[in-house]
Order: sequence, then structure tokens, then C-alpha cells
Amino acid sequence: MVMLDADAYGFASGVLAGPLSEQRRSGLTRLTPVFEKVLPMIDDEYATTYYTHVREMAVLAAEIESLRRK
Repeated sequence: MVMLDADAYGFASGVLAGPLSEQRRSGLTRLTPVFEKVLPMIDDEYATTYYTHVREMAVLAAEIESLRRK
């Protein structure tokens, strides 16, 4: 979970800095399904809320990156 958090933050801050490379864009795209898989397994309310917000941040970063390419 710590690595997912770090990856999401890294991709989101990269999107804010400018367009992502193809490799980083691919990594960001692969991140959301991983969150979808692990979120239901978390049994701590605080952790579930926190990682749901982190997932939302990754989704928004992907949307920004997608809009940037259009």
C-alpha cells in the first residue's frame, strides 16, 4: 500500500509538472485497477478512506493527462 501511495503521488505530481512520458503514462493507467483490487480488502476505516482519496487523485491525474493529449 505504501508503494501504491508513493506511485500515485509521483504520477500526480508529474502530471502537474507537465506531460508524462509514455512509460509514466502507462504506469498511471495501470494504477487504478490495482486500487480497485486492493481497496475492498482493507479492513481499517481510516485506511480505506485515505486510500480511496489516493485512488481518486490518481484517477484525476489520468483524466488531466488524457485531456492534455487531445
